[in-house]
Amino acid sequence: MNFEWRNVDIELRNKNKNMAGSHVKLIKNANGVVSKGSLCAIMGPSGSGKTTLIKALAGRVSSGSRTKGEILADGHERSYRNWCKNVGYVDQDDCVYEQLSVLETITYAAKFRLKDKNVDIHQKVEQLLNELDIYDISGTRMCSVSGGERKRVMIAVELVTQPKILFMDEPTSGLDAHTALNLIYLIKKLSKSHNMSVIFTIHQPSAEIFSIFDTLVLLSDSNTVYFGEAKSAEDHFAKYGLKKRDLSSFPEFLADVLKVKKKYTESHENQAIMSQMINDNEKSCNKQFGAIISTKNAFIIDLKPSFKDIIILLHRRYKVSLSRKKIIFSIFIFTFFFYIFCKFVSALLDSTAVKDIITAIFNQYTFYISNTDIKNSIREVLSNIEEMKKVFSRPLAMNFLSFFFAYSMIASTGSFSQEYKMIMRELGVATFSITSYYLSVFLFEALCYLPMLFCSALFVFFKFGYTYIKWEFYLFFFGGMFCYLPTILFFGSLTKRTKTIYVLISFLALTWILPPTIYTGLYFTAVKYDLNSLHAFIYIVSLFPPLHYNTMCVAVAYKLSRKGVKLFETFPRLKECTDALEKFFTSYLFDSVKIWQMFSFFIVTTSVYTLLSFLFLGIRLMPDMRFKLSK
Repeated sequence: MNFEWRNVDIELRNKNKNMAGSHVKLIKNANGVVSKGSLCAIMGPSGSGKTTLIKALAGRVSSGSRTKGEILADGHERSYRNWCKNVGYVDQDDCVYEQLSVLETITYAAKFRLKDKNVDIHQKVEQLLNELDIYDISGTRMCSVSGGERKRVMIAVELVTQPKILFMDEPTSGLDAHTALNLIYLIKKLSKSHNMSVIFTIHQPSAEIFSIFDTLVLLSDSNTVYFGEAKSAEDHFAKYGLKKRDLSSFPEFLADVLKVKKKYTESHENQAIMSQMINDNEKSCNKQFGAIISTKNAFIIDLKPSFKDIIILLHRRYKVSLSRKKIIFSIFIFTFFFYIFCKFVSALLDSTAVKDIITAIFNQYTFYISNTDIKNSIREVLSNIEEMKKVFSRPLAMNFLSFFFAYSMIASTGSFSQEYKMIMRELGVATFSITSYYLSVFLFEALCYLPMLFCSALFVFFKFGYTYIKWEFYLFFFGGMFCYLPTILFFGSLTKRTKTIYVLISFLALTWILPPTIYTGLYFTAVKYDLNSLHAFIYIVSLFPPLHYNTMCVAVAYKLSRKGVKLFETFPRLKECTDALEKFFTSYLFDSVKIWQMFSFFIVTTSVYTLLSFLFLGIRLMPDMRFKLSK
């Protein structure tokens, strides 16, 4: 692919409070041409704009930046889908999963990015391992390979899709001279064998490395001093009277002469010459007039799910995230809250406790019951406490179901942040969609909790039997995961600052573990004393699915336990009395809330939080891509 950029200006947001202005110009009127299958080096001192330029050429421009100019691939402007499929980008910082082996790293990249089912992925990966001379370390974890080997692995990852252009930012950074030379030789070989243009930045190469370059772009103080054949650069500088010393190499000479900046005074004699070279370079290019500055990036959030991608992401997450430490920590947290739950349930199954709770409910809310006959039936309820125990034990036990989930799932808040950089890199090359990623995280977390839920359910069954803890408990027990997990993942999608989110979610969890009957009591108290602040608190808490789910569990358990009680046939007034109690299980928002309304609240709020998770994840992880530098 032939590649060209014309009159490129780039201004990034000014983050230095000591400098005036909202933006800082890092690239001024950059121009260049790279032919198919050639090796192009962008050289310049630190701060000259090398990284800014190569990122812009690759389509990666920070949001809010001001850009102007034109970038063409085979004579056409770039678009997201076509561009991402045809280019590769190797960043200076290697964002990889350290726990994966070299083979696994390349294999996962191939599985994600090779959409053609006819391609033999294993054969393709083996070919790349041999081509980049890393077959012997294919079983080594990424955390154990050397810097040069890491660069080769990252190149292999990008070569999976046979890109037409490969961009590399400082590929020799941190490498010794011998390793750097071998890497550049390899890149040159790959550019020829794959008929692929390679554009990379480099700070100060050795003379031997410099001799490998086909095309050269030289930057000084954000300006393009030279672009053309690398072998012609020395003669070009000589025309302006700039010649290297006898004992220095040409790359060393360039490193010295390009360091000129207006604020430096020690090389005053070179400043005028460099300014002349920059002006002559601009004149040789067609100056573009009337181009309108662009400040907006492409809005790229792919929401289309792929079952294949979800399975691959799930498998990789299992390899990366399922550690012994996480399993032990999760078991400890679950065991702790399970112990608390069992203590509460054991206490509730005691007849005296049930009697005390029923008495407390009637005493607290007797003002709300206008029917005198029902009030008079309290004595009948308490005198038949063993029968009433069967009616009330199930909904009362449900009140404490939230103990399992509110705190034991908080660790899932950091599910997204632990791989933030790697996912951003993969989304930048259209590897998978945000929806596929979210669903894979959700399924992984759910599958991690499932064995512990199953063991806990078995223990509850053997400890309490089937007399007071019925089938609906187990249904809602497992269903609770689908209530709490989306809410917790929503908070995890908001920011990378996991400590802040942990504090926030820990506070909210306090409101989730409160029994629903507590909120009913708060509601009636707010009604009786006209407490608007208490109403506001209840409405804020009701914005989260757990309150609706917890109350729905209690209400359903009460409805089911009330059926088939023979005592109600003998004493109809007793049934009427217990029916009045239904309000104290369901009236947490209004005087009376039906079960279908609770279910609707739960579905709506859960759906909203899931969709918001997609949105915030998309915004956080959306790559900074800009393909048209001018409007």
